[in-house]
Amino acid sequence: MSVQVIIETASKADAELIASELQPSPRVESWRGYGIIRLGSRTTSETAELMDAVAEGVQRHDLAWARVRYDDDERIFRGNGRNGHHAH
Repeated sequence: MSVQVIIETASKADAELIASELQPSPRVESWRGYGIIRLGSRTTSETAELMDAVAEGVQRHDLAWARVRYDDDERIFRGNGRNGHHAH
């Protein structure tokens, strides 16, 4: 059974960073200033792999947050919010 997965981020640029962690890289949209990635998952294990990739992407790219919605569930992954731009 296929599951619709929606990944939301603070910006389209953030969504593009998350999309770069996913294979194949999905299309990124912008809606009301947020970054949106829509894709499908065929199995529970595939959904879990997507969640892991999003969590890793938030940390690796120093993003503020990403929300993943699938079925009736939602998970929010938080980073430190610096979005890769560190003060010197």
